[in-house]
Amino acid sequence: MAPKVPSFGSQEYWNSRFTSNIDPFEWLEAPDALDLYITNVLRATGELKPELLHIGCGTSLLSYHIRAHVKDPNQIHNLDYSEVAIHLGKQREHELYPARCNGNGRSSANAPACMRWDTVDVLNHTSLLAACKPRAYAVIIEKSTSDAISCSEDVHIPLPYPIAIRSYTPIDMELRQSSEPIHPLYIMAVNLALVARPGARWIALSYSNDRFPFLNASSNTLLEDHLFPDPRVLWTLVKKREVEGAKSQPPEDGDSSSVTHRPRVLNWVYVLERTNVPLFVRGDNI
Repeated sequence: MAPKVPSFGSQEYWNSRFTSNIDPFEWLEAPDALDLYITNVLRATGELKPELLHIGCGTSLLSYHIRAHVKDPNQIHNLDYSEVAIHLGKQREHELYPARCNGNGRSSANAPACMRWDTVDVLNHTSLLAACKPRAYAVIIEKSTSDAISCSEDVHIPLPYPIAIRSYTPIDMELRQSSEPIHPLYIMAVNLALVARPGARWIALSYSNDRFPFLNASSNTLLEDHLFPDPRVLWTLVKKREVEGAKSQPPEDGDSSSVTHRPRVLNWVYVLERTNVPLFVRGDNI
């Protein structure tokens, strides 16, 4: 019998996973794999204290690694679908920086701020906006979150979608469910565009060499623009680079004949840029 495929779109799956193993887990690469990209993007913002959104933080040490790139830890906002992961993240930050943060992810009096932590479903714009302000973030960072989202089932969404490119789009249009489900990565891209400021950079580490198919100008899988925003007009690809995985190491006895030579493993770093096309939540202009 074939092994059961994990339910990456299930909050229950992630809570169970992080409950059964509370140790830090790194997806694809070590926390420092994105250092060069983070440094370059932060420099390009020209802002004194840009806000960074770390989506799908899980139990990765990347959250704490990012702290070295900012002046104020409160600039970093960690999100995850699992409340267990968020609890562990707050707890670990308190253990690493006991004089600065309490165990609830809040800053201690007269001490430097700690990072922000929230349980959020990035496929639900209401959940996202409950924790994040529109047009707030200059940098979005993730390690394999888009991979996990892409492995989730396609989603039926209300039409017209609550987020629109035109503020004057009527809100009294007859609501209906999409006849065909939408790829969850498209939904996440639109929702993230709502909280990213113009010119924001989205740094994504992925195992796929074609992780963002919606950037393909020939893609015809999207709905009409007045029903669902076209993510192609919200994000552009700035950079795509190969990242070679760790190589096999010879045994301690120096006998290289016993080394198992694994095939070359490549991961990919994508840097996307938020365009100047504005987004609106339907009805907010009334």
